[in-house]
Amino acid sequence: MSSIVRSVLRPLALRASKFPIETIVATFVFTTLAYFHLVHAIKHSAFLAPPSVSQTLRPAYALKAPDSNTWVPVPDKEPVVAELMQVVFKAPQSNASTLSMNDSIDFLSTYLAHGLRTHEGATYAHSLCYKVDDSCFTSVQPGSITLAFRPGTREAWSYALSEVNLPVDPQNVHFQVEPSQTESIAEMRSGKWVAYAARALVVRFWDLLKQADSADILVVLLGYILMHGTFIRLFLAGRKLGSNIWLPVAMLASSIAAFILSLPVAQYLAIPLDPICLSEALPFFVIAIGFDKAHQVARAVFCHPQFALPAQNTFSSSEPIKPAREVVLDAVKQVGSSIVRDYAIEVFVLLVGSSSKVTGLKEFCALAAVILTLDCIALFTFYVAILTVLVEVNRIKALNASSPARGSTEPTNIIRRVSRSLFGEKGMDNSPTRIRTNTDKEPENPAARLKLLLIVSFLTLHILNLCTTLTPDTAIARHQSHATHRAVEAVSTRKVDITAVALMDVLARLGQNTDISMLVKVTQPTTVRILLPAIPGSAPSWRVGFESFWTAIVGDPMLSKWILVALALSVLLNGYLLKGLAAAAVRSNEDNVKVVLQAEKEKVHEAAREMNSDIPAMTPISSKHIPVSASLPTPEFSRTPSPDSAPRSLPKVFIETPKGVRPFEECVKIFESGTDGVGILNDEEVIVLAQKGKIASYALEKVLGNFERAVRVRRAIISRESDTKSLEHSLVPMADYDYARVLGACCENVVGYMPIPLGIAGPLRIDGKSYPIPMATAEGTLVASTSRGCKALNAGGGVTTVITKDGMTRGPALEFPSIVSAARAKAWIESEEGSMCIYNAFNSTSRFARIQSLKAVLAGRTLYVRFATTTGDAMGMNMISKGVEKALEAVQARFPEMQVLALSGNYCTDKKPAAINWIEGRGKSVVAEAVVPGKVVRSVLKTTVAALCHLNVKKNLIGSAMAGSIGGFNAHAANILTAMFLATGQDPAQNVESSMCMTLMEPTNNGEDLLITVTMPSIEVGTVGGGTVLAPQQAVLDMLGLRGAHPTTPGSNARRLARIIAAAVMAGELSLMSALAAGHLIRAHLQHNRSQPATPAITRPGSPSRDRERGKEAMKESLRVSSLIPSSTSKPDAHS
Repeated sequence: MSSIVRSVLRPLALRASKFPIETIVATFVFTTLAYFHLVHAIKHSAFLAPPSVSQTLRPAYALKAPDSNTWVPVPDKEPVVAELMQVVFKAPQSNASTLSMNDSIDFLSTYLAHGLRTHEGATYAHSLCYKVDDSCFTSVQPGSITLAFRPGTREAWSYALSEVNLPVDPQNVHFQVEPSQTESIAEMRSGKWVAYAARALVVRFWDLLKQADSADILVVLLGYILMHGTFIRLFLAGRKLGSNIWLPVAMLASSIAAFILSLPVAQYLAIPLDPICLSEALPFFVIAIGFDKAHQVARAVFCHPQFALPAQNTFSSSEPIKPAREVVLDAVKQVGSSIVRDYAIEVFVLLVGSSSKVTGLKEFCALAAVILTLDCIALFTFYVAILTVLVEVNRIKALNASSPARGSTEPTNIIRRVSRSLFGEKGMDNSPTRIRTNTDKEPENPAARLKLLLIVSFLTLHILNLCTTLTPDTAIARHQSHATHRAVEAVSTRKVDITAVALMDVLARLGQNTDISMLVKVTQPTTVRILLPAIPGSAPSWRVGFESFWTAIVGDPMLSKWILVALALSVLLNGYLLKGLAAAAVRSNEDNVKVVLQAEKEKVHEAAREMNSDIPAMTPISSKHIPVSASLPTPEFSRTPSPDSAPRSLPKVFIETPKGVRPFEECVKIFESGTDGVGILNDEEVIVLAQKGKIASYALEKVLGNFERAVRVRRAIISRESDTKSLEHSLVPMADYDYARVLGACCENVVGYMPIPLGIAGPLRIDGKSYPIPMATAEGTLVASTSRGCKALNAGGGVTTVITKDGMTRGPALEFPSIVSAARAKAWIESEEGSMCIYNAFNSTSRFARIQSLKAVLAGRTLYVRFATTTGDAMGMNMISKGVEKALEAVQARFPEMQVLALSGNYCTDKKPAAINWIEGRGKSVVAEAVVPGKVVRSVLKTTVAALCHLNVKKNLIGSAMAGSIGGFNAHAANILTAMFLATGQDPAQNVESSMCMTLMEPTNNGEDLLITVTMPSIEVGTVGGGTVLAPQQAVLDMLGLRGAHPTTPGSNARRLARIIAAAVMAGELSLMSALAAGHLIRAHLQHNRSQPATPAITRPGSPSRDRERGKEAMKESLRVSSLIPSSTSKPDAHS
């Protein structure tokens, strides 16, 4: 027996333990193939087959009402005037041309009408057809032909069609009539056959159960109860070895795989398989064999001295650590011989039982022998591979558990106490000290006597043929005289559907020339398959069959789930093992580094003692210490010599950590010791932890609890990983900033803040009240230019503004399966019912969000819906997105086929130029107006009304139109708007649509004064949320009196801010246009923004002398006006 183990089973176990993942996957593959074989056998088994499900359709009767061509179905009745039969041509999926296919169909149609003869020699065209206006009624449609027979003649022609060999057309195309088949269980698809087979199985067992004796039922029921008790004992035994789930599951998987693999082998060996006998004897087989052998191997593995990590065992640390596979092989060597001996004895006994003449017993004994043989092979291959993996996983868990744990363990202790009281101590049998010797006696289990009694009763009853109620050879024969077969109820046969489009067309043609009532009979159609000739160069038949076979395998719903589960387990297991091995390698390397470090320190102290000098203590590093590199640094050891000591050369000694930084492993222990651990570490130590991956850079604020320190540490980390290494000590400010407002709201991975100069233009009188104009910009002359425009506007009485529309938009993209369903959804959304449903769903999400309008457009199968809603004092993108999501749920409840492609389908449109924003508006739509007296135009702006109006038409209107601009009919509205956005905490990216503006100028009051208006349809601003939560931006809003939400009228603050922005844009427009008209732009930039002009001075058409005089006058006026402006400049800056 030991020779068998050494020569056969040990090589199998060696391969399985060396390649555990491959062995497990291969076993799953073979088991899956056996499963397919088993499913195929079940589907073709007569035992489970239900009555065939007929596909035959009963004839239908159609009645034509008098004086109309309307056909209605009626109950079966006679007599009829005609019988309709449809012949359907079934073409194969091929690349054959439609023209050649139609020629073949025409050829066969001609033969069916004129060439096919009944046994009496009659043809359809001469004597069988139903005639209309003295001609046979025949309806030819694409892919079919409908024939009308005289009553009583169709059966003979149909019989002839089913018996005759159809001719071959000139293109060598063959035709074959498909017989009327019934669907058997083997032909059923998906899970339909499972339902039929399960129902038939239940009916069979119920019939046999009613005929069985009570004693038989009691014995079998008791066997099933004890079988489940065996499963429970299996899990309890696994827990004692230290595994709650995986070890018992591995034992079950090994036995189940052996059982599934044995069924095809038994079929190959011609062993009869009776489901009734199998279900009766299987529980007794499980009870008799059990899982003792697998448990014996697992016990030997789990009690191996090197099963766990070296630090957790009692053997000497100098003994080499064995790999996991050698641990398993040692266990197999220890218990393999006795296990194989037990298998051999059991198989021999079963083979003796298979030679008996007792019906049912011999078949099951033969099958049980096959099962045990395969179970032995699976035990030393598949099960050994799983044990190898379990050893590796257990070592990784032990390695991870060796690090100090954090947090409370009280709930875990309670759970462990409850589990220990219910199921016993976990791992109580896996200690090496509990390995039983040969002289130890295991306590006798009382369940063994009960199992033996049941098995003896089962065998005795079989031998005496007293308990054969559930076998087909005796019980069914004995009760055949009075037993009735409870079959599955046949599915009711359906009628031919006369409402089909093809049949309705035929009936309409049949009754179009008569006004009388007529009754016709519509019979089941006959299918004729068209067989194309073989194409040269096509794939061979064996390849097609092979591809079809594997396509069916992969397409099976059960196999696809098996493949998915196997792949997922393989990926997870490999990832877990690789992660554990990497952690073990890192820990081992750190231990080695620690040993080397300690040795080097001892060398340093020894050298210091020899030189009679002390080693200075390490001092903590300040936050401005020289940065360490990302890798482990190894600087030379240095010390500060005593002033009165003579310089002496020290030996070159290297240590592993920089001065003032604790060793990495010590930092890790401090960090993991508790929530206050990071407070003990200095910045350099935190940087090292982050560089080593112990602290995520994005989570520094959460880990350190100090926002400014987190920013400082992050700057150092990013700087040292960059090429320039300049960020850490750069001029980007970081101190004295409220980062708590930034975290989770405005920015991530913060390394400081970017200050932008803040200037104040104005004040500007808007709707009767003066407002300062805050502008954050780095562009010189912009604030000064806007201030000059404010001065000119104030001289005319200020600016008047109106809000024409207030509605933030969101435009989701919704996809439908067809344009019909998309159009139906569009109509419903635009209807009163749909609008109210959407309104109610949307408005329920917020106190402020209220839908103003809905606009739906269709592009193919995609529906775009533009929601326009109020959002209170918030800009409202998040608010409206939440409401739109709720509204779409209501739409999807009405149209389940709808798919939401994107909550924003670019029909909003946000942060992109779009004509719909220019036309429909988005956010706040504002129009501002002002009148500037002519004398102010001449004295302050240094130009004339006529020149401004002329330039505005040529530049802002015609020039922008020539460029194809959308909303760009202005001089530089984006300049002022973006500067105010930055100053007040708005989203600067929304200047794309917010700065769309049309500036109009025209003379008024008989041409003396200037009327200027700006129209801005999509200013997207808010005073709540976003950047308005930051303290500097809130201070600017406080200056305007617009901070936060309006206390009584929601939305008033945001609308007032939009009015201020529009008025400020007007001031900037007026000043720049005046500078362009007067030719002052380049001179203003030269004086206030640039060292030298980049382009020649701007000139206007006219005589040279006039230009010189005008330039001198303009310069004088410019210098005089500059003293009246709050800024040091009087000229604007913009990009025309």
